[in-house]
Amino acid sequence: MEQPCDRSVISVGKLEDFSFVRPFKDQHMALHSRSVMLALSHVIEQAAEDNPDTRLIATFQRLGLYQRQAERYQRLANRCPQVFVLGFPDVRPEMPAGITLVTLEATWPLVHEWVVIAWGPTCTAALIAYDVERRAPEERSRHFRGLWTTQSDQIDAVVRAFYAALQQPAPVINRDSRATYWTNTSIQKALRARLRAMR
Repeated sequence: MEQPCDRSVISVGKLEDFSFVRPFKDQHMALHSRSVMLALSHVIEQAAEDNPDTRLIATFQRLGLYQRQAERYQRLANRCPQVFVLGFPDVRPEMPAGITLVTLEATWPLVHEWVVIAWGPTCTAALIAYDVERRAPEERSRHFRGLWTTQSDQIDAVVRAFYAALQQPAPVINRDSRATYWTNTSIQKALRARLRAMR
């Protein structure tokens, strides 16, 4: 049974050491281009919107960056059972019902991470990246290193660790492996199409 959407602001100590990137640090992080990572972010967000019962987690480093995507996230909140938006509170944007705002402190690892994760019974996709220079939240990050994956076991592990850091139980996901395979294949095709359009 789905849990009700929570629109509260969360800021808890368990998050102060949490990192989405840390479990992937030993893997080859070949993504460097902001434009490619933005395109990939949009593809993953679209997959979350298109696949029922898919949750979305997105870090924006600072919430002023979220404001540029607020209309898009309003739509996502209407389609997804839960959307998490994480960022340093340089501004206090209005959050629609269905979005859980997670405020970050400037010293936390998450402030330096660019992460978009779609996680559900028929969809697992993630962009995992970090600011190499670890700039302060109010500064523009210029050098990212990252990767993207559709590996369900990796994404399951990091999402469950995130819920644990929030001191919340992770939702039970009954994955449809066949549907997930086809969804992830469509994500790869959509990304290739976006990259061709950028050339």
